[in-house]
Amino acid sequence: MGYTNNFTLAIPFAVLGAYLLISGGLLVYRNFLCITGTVKEIVTTGIRKRPQYLLIETGEGIIQLPANRKPLPAGSSVTLYLAANTPVYEQDGIFKIFSYLALELTAPPKKKIDEPVKL
Repeated sequence: MGYTNNFTLAIPFAVLGAYLLISGGLLVYRNFLCITGTVKEIVTTGIRKRPQYLLIETGEGIIQLPANRKPLPAGSSVTLYLAANTPVYEQDGIFKIFSYLALELTAPPKKKIDEPVKL
């Protein structure tokens, strides 16, 4: 019995390939929004100081997002990609979003020229 006659291994990979092809196609044809802004603040957890969520300042207001593992520096410009049907909640003037497609660092924070340098 050779490996060429064994279809039991090929069936799961064919199903996985079909799933990836369909989900990739749906991602391409999905309507999404592009929002640009600057990172205002990174809120961390109490003891371990892990990033908990980000506050992004945009022209429409302040958006709160869950932080990923790699925190973005405060003051940097970011682009947020959202699906058109993403639920957005408002609390105390802050728009809260709990899931997003992608968050891209557009430009690193600018250094202030007038800031004194410590030697």
